[in-house]
Amino acid sequence: MHPFLLHIGAFKLPAYGFMVALGYLAAVFYLLKIRPNSSITREQAADLLFYSALAGILGAKAVFAATYWNELGDGLISRLGNILTSFQYGFVFYGGLAAGAAAFYIYCRRRGLDFLKAADIFSPALALAHGFGRIGCFMAGCCYGRPSGAGFGVIFTNPMCEVPQAYLGVPLYPAQLFEAAGNFMIFGGLVWLSRRGKHLPGGLVLSAYLLAYSVLRFTVEFLRGDDRGGAWLGLSPAQIASVIAALAAIITIRIVRKK
Repeated sequence: MHPFLLHIGAFKLPAYGFMVALGYLAAVFYLLKIRPNSSITREQAADLLFYSALAGILGAKAVFAATYWNELGDGLISRLGNILTSFQYGFVFYGGLAAGAAAFYIYCRRRGLDFLKAADIFSPALALAHGFGRIGCFMAGCCYGRPSGAGFGVIFTNPMCEVPQAYLGVPLYPAQLFEAAGNFMIFGGLVWLSRRGKHLPGGLVLSAYLLAYSVLRFTVEFLRGDDRGGAWLGLSPAQIASVIAALAAIITIRIVRKK
């Protein structure tokens, strides 16, 4: 694949970072297009997107570091150095989602915004940006799938990608592309749901996003070939988080529909 899109001298343009930035811009474009139909000002939309994205990146990296702490080096200095030198890779989405949601909630409280209504507006943008990010994962070789057999799969050959040397030249499930396609489908579904009317109860679109993505992530995890962290009852930490998020979404949907 293409872990670096451009390499001139010492300068390298990582494909993952480029696709994340492209996803961010796509989310901005979507929010600017629908903003006239919402109660959020242009400044508030920009602030919410920026602070949530920043907190999400830091939260995703922090959870990754906590999960694989013992594998990052022998001592504190070595581990911190590895985290900084490889900052462009190694993120846990649910950690980023939690941190980004916390920043989003704090901003809404300080500005007197309805958190659930605002989250409904931003949920499709999150799915859209995430889809681009997963394409970046595919180009960089991170979050790779397990061997699929000779009949189906994608083959990574670039030694600079994140796929282990033992998997180079081996057909792997395109887990990243499956999740990217799923996120784009979720985006389309959430946009359709958002357009059903202004009288939807606050939190319904957000809950639909959490439920849909949890099902998607739980399923794709079975195809992942990278280290998934510790397992409990045969499930990865991401699958356990997916189950918790799905249950929370179902409960929230029942509550908001009653209201």
